[in-house]
Amino acid sequence: MTSTIVNTDEILETLAAYTILYPDFCEAMRLITKCFDTTRHRKDPASAMLIGSTGVGKTRLCRMIEKQLGYARKVRDVRCEHIVKPCLYVELPESATIKSLSMVLARELGANPNDHQSVTTLETLIIERLDIMQVKLVILDDFHHIAEKGQSKTKYSLCSWISILLNKSGVPFLLSGTSAGETIVNMIQELSDRFPYRAKLKILPITEETSSSSFIGILSGLQKELIRLGDLQKFIHLTDPNHYIAVYLSTQGNFRKLSNLLHDGFRISLLRGDHTLTLNDFAEAADDLAFCCSPNYFRMSPAQLKIALKSKNSATGSKS
Repeated sequence: MTSTIVNTDEILETLAAYTILYPDFCEAMRLITKCFDTTRHRKDPASAMLIGSTGVGKTRLCRMIEKQLGYARKVRDVRCEHIVKPCLYVELPESATIKSLSMVLARELGANPNDHQSVTTLETLIIERLDIMQVKLVILDDFHHIAEKGQSKTKYSLCSWISILLNKSGVPFLLSGTSAGETIVNMIQELSDRFPYRAKLKILPITEETSSSSFIGILSGLQKELIRLGDLQKFIHLTDPNHYIAVYLSTQGNFRKLSNLLHDGFRISLLRGDHTLTLNDFAEAADDLAFCCSPNYFRMSPAQLKIALKSKNSATGSKS
């Protein structure tokens, strides 16, 4: 094999970690990273939001920003040795309250909070830790949980508390979630004003011209990685019109679904061990995936695929 990776699990894990930087993804990253410079220049937190439906790559982008800023590490200064954590990443718990979120933040900052501590005490602890650990960005992923769960009063109080944290700590936040989260933020003008940068990721459409399709560009890049990792000697071209349409109709331009499909199809190929990738690999993979097993577009003829694509475009009002 040309790849140094020989273990099937390692190959599939490497594929899962691979990211294609398409234009909308890069633009979202550019907008979000602007908040660092703006905060530094203005000495006032200028925060960002990352908005999109499930499966468009929000968490992956958040994790890339976390990696870009750097993970927690030990440093020694003239006084002592302590932990520096440039980015604090937190998945927002469902039905979050000020108390539950403050407990999560405190733990992620290395503290050992208990239920008997007041919100005011935890707030002071969090602000102190953000400063000591030199946090440059706080990421709250799944922020839409605030909008989906709990009473309006609780949602309002939690958003107001986040605004207080911003004001007192001077650290910018990145709130990542669906548009429901943005709606909640916009209800509080002071908080909304703190989030001048709003990046959006969308489900990718299929376009009339494949040369202008971000989705086919991503698929092309991922196929090259499949070829490299599997040392493929004989393979179908997923960017060929019929195969591309089958992949698109199966995943609806959703990256999470695409990742599942490619993982399962590639796994079948790897376990066979003959360095080939066939259409049947994806047909078998699709049989087991709830989102694309019925109908299974990889078992359709070219004529059937055209009819299916036309039907989808008629339903969505897009062009094929």
